[in-house]
Amino acid sequence: MPELRELREDDAEAVARLFVEAYGDDRRLDAEEIRSWLANEELRPEWLRVLELDGRVVGYGDIYVHPGRVQLDVAAPGHWDPFLDWAEREAAGRGVSTHAYFPAGHELERIVEQRGYRLARSSYHMAIELPDEPAAPALPDGLTLRRFREGDEEPLRAALNEAFADDWEWHDVSPTNFREFYLRARGFDPDLWLLAEDAGELAGFVLAYPERVGDEGFGWVGTLGVRKPWRRRGLGESLLRAAFGELYRRGRRHVGLGVDAENVTGALRLYERVGMHVLRRSDNWVREP
Repeated sequence: MPELRELREDDAEAVARLFVEAYGDDRRLDAEEIRSWLANEELRPEWLRVLELDGRVVGYGDIYVHPGRVQLDVAAPGHWDPFLDWAEREAAGRGVSTHAYFPAGHELERIVEQRGYRLARSSYHMAIELPDEPAAPALPDGLTLRRFREGDEEPLRAALNEAFADDWEWHDVSPTNFREFYLRARGFDPDLWLLAEDAGELAGFVLAYPERVGDEGFGWVGTLGVRKPWRRRGLGESLLRAAFGELYRRGRRHVGLGVDAENVTGALRLYERVGMHVLRRSDNWVREP
């Protein structure tokens, strides 16, 4: 059986090419992004692995261990099985399920189905074109909008966990997770993180980025959330339109985001209402322990 070894910095270019080979525009990563994973304190070195044959990196995979599941991300055309074997062993040792997430219609569907996985959930990559500068949105009465600033970290983290507590398989964002995956995310700019307040209390937020990783011309809305007491008042739409405006002023004429296909808060309907459309679907496949 081929042996997997830990990812090294000098593997970054090869791994980036593997993602493009495996998924095309669906996962167009670059070497800078791969190297950032090695510096991420939430990702253990033994969770990031490559398959090397005859001195050439031919596959990459990583796992992330959540309560109740092991999540696998893999780019290994022609060499999928060693990474699936590894992830499944890790999951079995913990008595949890194995999850694999990839674009709908990919060859991995047949492979994981034969290994006993089932399709559990789907998500959409949605996008909008902005030929003209969006009009400034009107906020619900009594609310104000401002940019993220120092000292907002803990209130925002708490609001994130509250806003998404009912989402499928949401796990609370810890302080270190928030630091590594939010504050140190590529392209983080506090001027693109907008917070809505009601008498000083955080009501909702939109966390945008100047680029989708691998595509500098594509603005990205990473997270949009509204706390329950402020829902059904149009705040989500106001925040989204405000993010569009900020990204437009940064020169972004295409903006995208990801959304659960079965989102229970009505986010999918909101995105369609503002003119966004589905570009592609990705699926989460699960193998129970």
